[in-house]
Amino acid sequence: MKTKLFYMTLPAFCLAMLLTSCDAGKLNSKAEESATAFYKGLQNKDYNAALNACSDKAFSKSTKEDWIKLFEKNAALIGAIKSYTKTSGFNIETSTNAGTTVVLSYDVDCQYGKSKDSIFLVKEKDGSMKVYRYVFKQHDVAYGKAMDAGEKIAREYIAAVKKHDYNTAIAFLSEDALKITPKDDWIGFLEKTNAKLGDIGNYTVIRDSASYNITATGSAGKGNYYDIYVETERARAKAMEKITFFQKNYDESAKLVGHDVKF
Repeated sequence: MKTKLFYMTLPAFCLAMLLTSCDAGKLNSKAEESATAFYKGLQNKDYNAALNACSDKAFSKSTKEDWIKLFEKNAALIGAIKSYTKTSGFNIETSTNAGTTVVLSYDVDCQYGKSKDSIFLVKEKDGSMKVYRYVFKQHDVAYGKAMDAGEKIAREYIAAVKKHDYNTAIAFLSEDALKITPKDDWIGFLEKTNAKLGDIGNYTVIRDSASYNITATGSAGKGNYYDIYVETERARAKAMEKITFFQKNYDESAKLVGHDVKF
């Protein structure tokens, strides 16, 4: 009986698999259609158009204003989207709390960097697929390269300060920095710091503490600011020294504009 039942139900089972495969193809096509609309909105900086490709579920925890702020921040960080290429799909789940979902992966090439994105879409009541989650990981970014360059200069600057080679240290400063703090005043700051805390013995760049603020307004004007932190062991105290760099835009190199000492 069991063998006979198996052979009687096998054609129906195959038919069900074909239907499921067909439905999966439709879901992925609809998902890709919405993802394309989402990226076109981002590419054109028409953020309302990008949000039109999103499900109401996307705004259950984050508001539309939150999403727009995220879009604007990304555009400031890595520039305009030049291209986006789907790298995978057909990741369908039907037992999630959200309902039937599809995950699509994209490689995104931008003006000042790249991003590996995952777009999560959910099936709506009308059968369409809408974006409800957007995850990205940026890499090969201009701001990261500026941070690396700033870290290298910070090491050389502190090494010069350690040797009391102030002329070499001052040579790393930008014209903007010297307009804010003239050369003699800057050297006076370094001498007073050494007199108060003692000479630098050892020093360590704290990579995890480095930070950036893109398209910000500060002492050197509007542009990109980078803070590199150096922990110094001086003769009379330990100190955390913040070395600040500035660039007007990504097409220019970052220059040293600030030095603060806390102990």
